[in-house]
Amino acid sequence: MKVAVIGNGNVGMAAFGELLHMPEVRELTLAGRNVAKIKAEIDDYADAQVLRTAPPTKISGGGYEKTEGADIIIYTAGAAQKPGQTRLELIDENARITEEIFDSVDRYNSKAIVICLSNPCDVLTQLIASRTGRDPDRVMGTGTMLDTARLKKYIAGLLDVSTQSVTAYVLGEHGDSSCIIWSATRISGVPIDEYLSAQVGAEAHLRQDSMSLLVRGNAGKIIKAKGSTAYGVASAAGRLVQAIAHDTRDVLTVSKPLCGEYGIEGISISVPCVVDASGARTEVQIPMSEEEKKAFDYSAEVLSQAIADLNLGGR
Repeated sequence: MKVAVIGNGNVGMAAFGELLHMPEVRELTLAGRNVAKIKAEIDDYADAQVLRTAPPTKISGGGYEKTEGADIIIYTAGAAQKPGQTRLELIDENARITEEIFDSVDRYNSKAIVICLSNPCDVLTQLIASRTGRDPDRVMGTGTMLDTARLKKYIAGLLDVSTQSVTAYVLGEHGDSSCIIWSATRISGVPIDEYLSAQVGAEAHLRQDSMSLLVRGNAGKIIKAKGSTAYGVASAAGRLVQAIAHDTRDVLTVSKPLCGEYGIEGISISVPCVVDASGARTEVQIPMSEEEKKAFDYSAEVLSQAIADLNLGGR
C-alpha cells in the first residue's frame, strides 16, 4: 500500500513517523510546497532507516505530484491551532489552503481515500469532499477519534481498568460542541453507573459535566504547554490506515459527509462508522437519549453554520 502525507508541520511529521513503522505501508511519500525542506526530512529519515533492522519502507518526498498512485492521502496542511484559539477560528485560512492544495492534488490523484487531520477537521473534511467530488465514503476526518480516546483514558484511570475495557463515544464536532453519549458508555459491557455503584457498594453516578470539560479541554492544555498536539492524532491516522489496509470493518468515530443519516445532510460530523477497504460508512445509527440527541443536533447546527458561512457551493 502506498500512503501520501500532505504537510510537513508537527502533525504531518508525526503522522509520517507513525506510518513509517507500520508494516501495512510499503511506500510512503511526503508532499507539500516547501520541497527543499521536505527532501531534507526524507534524507534524515533515510539515514535513520540504515540503522533499523526491519525491512525499510520505500520513502520519497517532493511536490504534490508525489501523491500519484497513493491508495490513501493523509492531509495535515494548514495553520496550527494556537493557545486560546478554537479550531473553528482557523476556518478561513485553512479552507483557502485546502482548496489550493486539492486543486493541485486532483491532477495527480482523484481516487485515493482521503483522511483529514487538519483543523477545523469537520469543515475541511466536508470541503475536500465537495471540492473534489470524491465518493463521500472515501473522505473522512479523524474527527472525535482522539476525543473518544481521551474519554476512555480518563474513565479507565478513574475506575482503574484498562482502556480496552471501556466502550465510549464522543460524537459531533471535533471541538467545543462535541457531545458524549453516556447512555452507550460501558465497562466490560456494564453501564458505567452500574459498574461504579458495584465498585463503591452504593448508588453512584459519574460526574458527567466534569468529565466532558476534561475531554474538551485536554487539547488546549497540551497546546498551551508545548505549542501543539501531534502524536495522538497521528496515532488516529495510523489506526484508520490499518482498518483500511486490513479491511477490518472496525467501528470508529470518524468525521464524514452525511447524506441524511441522523437527519443531517451536507455537513461532515463525527458518528460511529464502519471503516474498511472501501472507506467509512454509517451502517448503523447509535441510539441516543433525548438529551444526547439535542446536544448532537446542536453540534450539527454549529458545523452547519460554519459551513454555510464558508459558502462551499459558491467557492
